[in-house]
Amino acid sequence: MDQAESRRGGRLEKYLVAKTSFLKLVDEQIKEGKEVVAPVRQENQANFRRIKSTAEILWGGPQTVVSAKSFVFPPKEELLNYETNDEVRVQPRVEAKPLILLGVHSCDINGMALLDKVFTEKNLDENYVKKRENLTVIGVECLEPCSPESFCYRKDSVLPWDGFDLFLTDLGKNFFVEVGSAKGESFLSGLGKKATQADVDRVKKIRRERDAKFDEKQRKLKPKLSDLPVLLKENYNSPVWAERGARCFGCGSCNMVCPTCYCFDVRDCVELDLKHGIRARWWDGCMLTDFTRIATGEIFREDRGARLRHRTYRKDYYLFEKWGKSFCTGCGRCGKACLTKVVDPLDIANEIYERSRSR
Repeated sequence: MDQAESRRGGRLEKYLVAKTSFLKLVDEQIKEGKEVVAPVRQENQANFRRIKSTAEILWGGPQTVVSAKSFVFPPKEELLNYETNDEVRVQPRVEAKPLILLGVHSCDINGMALLDKVFTEKNLDENYVKKRENLTVIGVECLEPCSPESFCYRKDSVLPWDGFDLFLTDLGKNFFVEVGSAKGESFLSGLGKKATQADVDRVKKIRRERDAKFDEKQRKLKPKLSDLPVLLKENYNSPVWAERGARCFGCGSCNMVCPTCYCFDVRDCVELDLKHGIRARWWDGCMLTDFTRIATGEIFREDRGARLRHRTYRKDYYLFEKWGKSFCTGCGRCGKACLTKVVDPLDIANEIYERSRSR
């Protein structure tokens, strides 16, 4: 049983599918009117966009600027509309339509798997659940680091833990396809043939070589991943927070690009007649000044160093302890988006680790 299987607690069905056949299947879905979204190149960046043909897909490129999170947890989402005349009428609004999300990197798949825990396991969020149910996730394995900032290998996130329907590994003329759900099995429609033990062994060899390559090329995490909660707990008053916070712009870019940030603000937008309105939610971010502003005007986390500490603690202490996994999947987007290069979780962990050892 390989790494991905053991995390899911069981065996995955595996197939060998000719690339031409798989891409033809996707193109047929597009012709039938299905919405297919995939990474495409836009100037020197990659972004998720609806495609008209699989020829547009950017395979093996850098990760997209914004994560796949936005397809299950949009930046702005209407929750309900209401009317107050003789009686109050409230109409919940749950928008969800079938969507095929193709070419998703493991860091984003794992990001959605973590969001699944947040939005479905204890506090069921109907809007999220409906979008997730309508989403078909087809991941693709990264055989090269996708950016200098990424550190997915250090976060045990180079393969998906859960949350995908199909996962593709490039074998030249073929895709090695792992099925993660009944939906994924149905999507294949009998395409390809069951992978042989020789196929499986070939992929294992590719992954061993890939791991060695990632270990060499990606930046090192000096403390053990499992030790991060304790390391942070013991360094609440580290000077690292104030020093990095002094250089932080408080722009919130790190929050916006992160695949696991899930904070939001809820607002009521009332019409001029005061009888109609909507309630909607917008992404919010703990690095923004107004995130902790209360009704009387006080801001109880105004210091940017305190905000940076809170964000870091959320990823690698509070939620790590609660859910048993780091809420940073190592995509590197925050470090890339940060203009002053202060927010990168791996850099922060390494700096705190080195300073704590020298005390």
